[in-house]
Amino acid sequence: MSLFQDLTTYQNIFGKAMTSEDFRETRTNSALPIVLGVLMILLGIAAIAEPFIATIAITIVFSWTLIIAGIVRIVHAFQSRHKRGFWTTLVVGILYVIGGILLISNIFGAALSLTLAFGFIIFIEGVLEVIAAFEMRRDPNWGWVLFSGIMAIILGIFILYQWPVSAVWVLGVFVGINFLLTGVWMIMLSLASRSLPDHRARV
Repeated sequence: MSLFQDLTTYQNIFGKAMTSEDFRETRTNSALPIVLGVLMILLGIAAIAEPFIATIAITIVFSWTLIIAGIVRIVHAFQSRHKRGFWTTLVVGILYVIGGILLISNIFGAALSLTLAFGFIIFIEGVLEVIAAFEMRRDPNWGWVLFSGIMAIILGIFILYQWPVSAVWVLGVFVGINFLLTGVWMIMLSLASRSLPDHRARV
């Protein structure tokens, strides 16, 4: 579904059976998403402008996520130590903690590993999309799937070919683009709700 269709659906939902009180509340509450959207756009621009710093930040967050997830698994394992799977959960939790500690102790090495994994994932995703495209040749839109798959393959090859140099910018740029698009999406939906005319509200 396109962004235009999303906005149209959004307007239709809020434009049919809203009371005047609901309408005013919608307009008031739409200010927060706009602020958050602007913040996301600024973060996205900053990440794209300084991709290396963003990559390091992403790697640190990922490392701490592994550590916290490992601790949670370990705690859960001891809480359910009389049930089956205790040792499996415990070992996985310990491995998570060890992996997180190893990553955070060597941030640049972790960024290299994450970028390499990201390149392989993009490449494999592209191959699968190309295969799926040829399986749906009778669909009138199969060409877009094929195009997306080919572009993913090219991007994956480019990331892997440029590795380890690509580790300096890949993660930061992609996260920055994601933040930027998310911010635009949030602002567009919020502005759509604010632009609804008052005569649509039903008392």
